[in-house]
Amino acid sequence: MTKQPAENRRSIAQVNRSLRSIVEAETLEQFFWTGGVIQRFHQSDLGHCYFDLVDDKTRIRCMLHEERRGNIQFELENYLEVEVYGDVRFYAPSSIVQIAVQAMRLTTQADLVKPAIDRLREAGLYPPQKRPPPQRIRRIGCITGRSSRAIGDFETAYQNAGERGVLAPLKWEYVLLNGERAPQLITDAIHSLDATADIDAIAIIRGGGNHDDFAAFDSFEVAQAISQCQTFIVTGIGHHRDQTLSDQVADHAATTPTAAAHLLARHCLSAASDFQAAEPGWSVDASSDFPPEAPSWFVDAESDFPPAAPGRTVPAPNNIQPAKSRSALNTLAIIASVIVIVAAIIALGILLLRAPL
Repeated sequence: MTKQPAENRRSIAQVNRSLRSIVEAETLEQFFWTGGVIQRFHQSDLGHCYFDLVDDKTRIRCMLHEERRGNIQFELENYLEVEVYGDVRFYAPSSIVQIAVQAMRLTTQADLVKPAIDRLREAGLYPPQKRPPPQRIRRIGCITGRSSRAIGDFETAYQNAGERGVLAPLKWEYVLLNGERAPQLITDAIHSLDATADIDAIAIIRGGGNHDDFAAFDSFEVAQAISQCQTFIVTGIGHHRDQTLSDQVADHAATTPTAAAHLLARHCLSAASDFQAAEPGWSVDASSDFPPEAPSWFVDAESDFPPAAPGRTVPAPNNIQPAKSRSALNTLAIIASVIVIVAAIIALGILLLRAPL
């Protein structure tokens, strides 16, 4: 790279300040109304609200300052169709163009307009009924794309957070994450895992992307399948600020695939800890299976685990000799064998000495 003269070099901060001056020279205090659907809503610890305003396939970032939230007469959430009033600002530290919102109003429908949510409400599936995690996890079903980057993140975090022999094994279901067929394939995978007897938790994960990449997880079909699923479901879709309809109806929405892995690993370890505390007679170490193998046990979905101990103690038969007596007999047999061997060696030596040269 050719070294530029000092007067032609600029820091990133200087470049961003230049961009801010260019953008805001034309937009600052040029207030206007624009409308769309709220997506990727996020509220900071300071109370500021950030969200995308989406219209068809275009979007723009918006920021509502905490001091102006009191002027909003409705609760902000994803999939509200609204109009915002403000001007365009340039946030220099991150090079973000966004609307600084001064006021907001609902559109004429004045309600949630996302068709999928309306259909969930009509079916009695929204708001969702969240379920606690299961007391034990025998196996975890994982739904994602075959080439998704989320696979490596999830597996690495899951193994690092757990212990060998304690973590539940993973069963992977690979589906399409994008395209027209994606919602049906994801739905079929959920139904398949839900019908598998030893699957006690399901993780739906995928890596980050733009809004269009998450369309399948905003569909009614996938949200309905999650809502009606009898198995505990965790989602880890995208990054921290990505939120889909699937996240809203899942039993637990993790911020990332890594966070989903940590959550499930913690539940496996917690279940193992409770299990050992309930059965102190079992010795479980890092190299053993959990629970210890017991081929004579029959375990099904409805049986207790481990099986209940018998209610009575069976006495030992009277004809069993004490271990101490058996040990003495064994010792005498060993001594006799040694004497016989020594005598045979001496006799052989005598014969060899008397033999003619």
